[in-house]
Order: sequence, then structure tokens, then C-alpha cells
Amino acid sequence: MSKEKEYESQGAPSYDFHAHVHAHNGKTTCNLEHAHLHPEVTGRPLPVDGSHIHDMRGVTTFDRGHTHAYFAMTGPAISLPKGYHTHYVCFETNEVNGHRHRVMGFVEPSTH
Repeated sequence: MSKEKEYESQGAPSYDFHAHVHAHNGKTTCNLEHAHLHPEVTGRPLPVDGSHIHDMRGVTTFDRGHTHAYFAMTGPAISLPKGYHTHYVCFETNEVNGHRHRVMGFVEPSTH
């Protein structure tokens, strides 16, 4: 059974799980006197506990002679007015040159 059908069979509303992604961008925390940008788009929605999450993977901008990679998952959907929703994210990049950076915030709103 597909994830979509399994989700619906649990009494969840019908939902097109391939319908949307979210932009996510911003600045990492500042470590060793520098920060990086992280411009990317999430993966498609994955059903979880009556909601959904998205994977996030990418590479930061090149600053101070290096980049950082990351792979993380968003939190569940957070409803917003007019049918929009967002997701909270909090993760760390991989370690490069003896340090990591943290990313915290929300992905760009999208409709279901």
C-alpha cells in the first residue's frame, strides 16, 4: 500500500502528497567570525502522524574558503491563515575546519 493510501486509510483527509515544496533560505549561526547562507528547496511532503514533514538537504554558500553540507527534516506542518502552512526547522551542518553551524527558523509558507 502506498504511503498516501495508508495515510488516508487511517482516517486522515485525502491529500496530494506531491503537490508542494517549500523554499528555505537564510543565514546560519555565526561561528569563528563567519556565517553562511543556505538557499534551497525542500523535498516533497512525507506523511507523518496525521501531518507531514519534508526533507531538507543542501550545501551552504562558500565563505571563508569552505562550504557545509546538511541533511535534516522539518517539523510537522504549522497551519497559517488562508490555507497556508509552514514548518519549523532546527539542525546543524556537517563539521568542516573544526566547526559546524546551526540553522533555526521556518520554511517559506505554502498551500496544501
